[in-house]
Amino acid sequence: MRLLALNGSVRGDDGDGAEVLRTALAFADARADETMPIEITQVTLATYAGTVEAMVDKVRAADAFLFVTGTYWGSWGSPLQRFLEVLTPLEATDAFLGKPAAGIVTMDSVGGSDVGARLLSALGTMGCATAPFPLVVLSRTGLAVQGQAGFDDVWQLKDLEVTVTNLLACKRGAYAAWSVDKGRLPTGAWPSAGALDLGLPRLR
Repeated sequence: MRLLALNGSVRGDDGDGAEVLRTALAFADARADETMPIEITQVTLATYAGTVEAMVDKVRAADAFLFVTGTYWGSWGSPLQRFLEVLTPLEATDAFLGKPAAGIVTMDSVGGSDVGARLLSALGTMGCATAPFPLVVLSRTGLAVQGQAGFDDVWQLKDLEVTVTNLLACKRGAYAAWSVDKGRLPTGAWPSAGALDLGLPRLR
């Protein structure tokens, strides 16, 4: 199993997303054995300086995806948004089709559940599948009460193990894809900022 872990948080390796991703990947590492070796590739999108082609190779090589992002003004991080924008031409292709995906969203106190639900929807539109319990939303307030009686139904760090376990247990099936307008995939250096024209149809 080749797991591609994508940190889409604005603060990159210094933020909460990176911290919880380390915890999640430790659970993934613990699941590896002789019957299912796990190869983990981790990319921090906020500081990614490779090429589009190299990113495409990582996505194509992956068997499953784990996305992490903070909550910013009711949405996911801009590095993750740019990832989805740049790779839009791969929508409904074998790069994503049928590959299981899960998400981890961090938040201060509110908004993360909506962000996570929209993220899973976007990944489904790209072609990804989801396992049971594909999302964990962690908040500062929730982590402050973890382990206390009466708060079992609040997402906690230990819940990452369930999401990771189910993600790794997902098997790919024979999926079909609907027709989409195929955009033009950029080439060369990763376009982390600036205008992005994929050659998709315009309103007029």
